Amino acid sequence: MKIVMIGAGKVAYYLYRELKASHDVTIIEQDEKTAKVVAERLSTSIINGDGSTYAVLKNECKGADMIIALTGKDETNLIACQIAKKHLGVKFAVARVNNPRNLEVMGKFGVDKPFSGTKILAEMIEQEVDYQGLSVVHTIENSDRVIIVFNLSAESKACNQTLAEYDFVHDSKVVVISTATGETITPRGDTVMHAGERLMMVCSRRSIEQIWKAMVSV
Repeated sequence: MKIVMIGAGKVAYYLYRELKASHDVTIIEQDEKTAKVVAERLSTSIINGDGSTYAVLKNECKGADMIIALTGKDETNLIACQIAKKHLGVKFAVARVNNPRNLEVMGKFGVDKPFSGTKILAEMIEQEVDYQGLSVVHTIENSDRVIIVFNLSAESKACNQTLAEYDFVHDSKVVVISTATGETITPRGDTVMHAGERLMMVCSRRSIEQIWKAMVSV
């Protein structure tokens, strides 16, 4: 795959090292001093120029499959991605978003994969233990729904009830049960829940606290 990266900062430096073995990667950096230093460290050539201009991108983006804009300016990253996709035939655009408020804007204006370091960090923290004994293991994209896992408390009213009998919070749903013996069950309506079993559920984010109180912390 041919990849063009805009910006030669730390993210680009480490990303290049990861990608260079299996991809054709070109880096464009506007600051001449930075371009020289990073080029020496990576033992490669770096294009010195403004990666948000057509004049610089037109040659480097020929035949490119992806552009990755990694500068510290959101407007520069957005413009680079737009030029590459709309005018130079690059199929996929990734952009660093320094201000998380700009994530939605980036997506609306053609960036296929905008990412924010702040948002990624927040999601990493969020996916750790939010409530003692309960973990958010996955956030479903473009939705308020998440996947959670926990061990069913012996004090919960859900114990010894079937899935059909138990009154679950809102529209939450058990999707997998791991038994005490290590067996994994794909549950049905007549599946009985037992204390100590590990339940994986899909639920809305607003339901997590209620589920925790009813099934974990009782």
